Amino acid sequence: MIKDIVVHLTGSKEDQHRLDYAETLASAFDAHLTGLLVHVEPEIVAMPEAHYAEVLQNLILEAQETTDKRKAELSKRFAAMGVLNDLRVVSGQRQGVGEELAAETRTADLFIGTRPYGDPGSEHRVEEGVLFSSGRPCLLLPPGYSSPARFDTILVGWKNTRESARAVRDAIPFLKRAKRVVVAVATGEADEERRISSGADIGRYLSRHGIQAEVKELPGWHSAQDALLAEANATGAQLVVAGAYGHSRLQERLLGGVTRALLEHFDLPVLVSR
Repeated sequence: MIKDIVVHLTGSKEDQHRLDYAETLASAFDAHLTGLLVHVEPEIVAMPEAHYAEVLQNLILEAQETTDKRKAELSKRFAAMGVLNDLRVVSGQRQGVGEELAAETRTADLFIGTRPYGDPGSEHRVEEGVLFSSGRPCLLLPPGYSSPARFDTILVGWKNTRESARAVRDAIPFLKRAKRVVVAVATGEADEERRISSGADIGRYLSRHGIQAEVKELPGWHSAQDALLAEANATGAQLVVAGAYGHSRLQERLLGGVTRALLEHFDLPVLVSR
């Protein structure tokens, strides 16, 4: 069930798009909506000690004034909402604020933000921090996305992995509301029998949740992301569900190829879990 939704807010023009979508979604699920406004604390930098205290104090005051102004503007928007809501400020330095957002998200059912690599603010580490650390599904919107939340057709990108299984489970409240669910199986595996079996298994799993899904093989594609993009266009999907793949390299968390392609190129909302 989706009863508690959090939405990432930054004081940018993207806030309006995120809030419009989040409010529609909260209304559909009769859920509480919490706005998480990010307050970026000034970075500590090396400078002569005599000047440091005064400069740092000015930076702190300027950052706080900016956040207070943004919160005041957002409070008007929240006061006019037709769903239960609250607005909070989440503070942290730029490199770590994603972890702070993740901590807030762990006690919610869903996080809504702008997709990494497409956010005009280039703050992809924030959304990645929530995706990797919150343990909650993330619904990520393309920049400037202005359509209301609709789920007439949902496309599920399926591969027999832990991440895909988690994404499908997290998406069940959405899939139950859809008029059409298409499960796309696109892999490079040579074992055709195993691939077909995997598609049949996920179809059976969904049917036991009352979801009648079309399972479609997508052969002949060089890349899974291209296959999913073509299928999303062909079906007219309003939401794509996929597992988020990532690995650690040089102590940095990086999204894997298919996931990154989804979040770079799709012009649809993407629900991802890992």
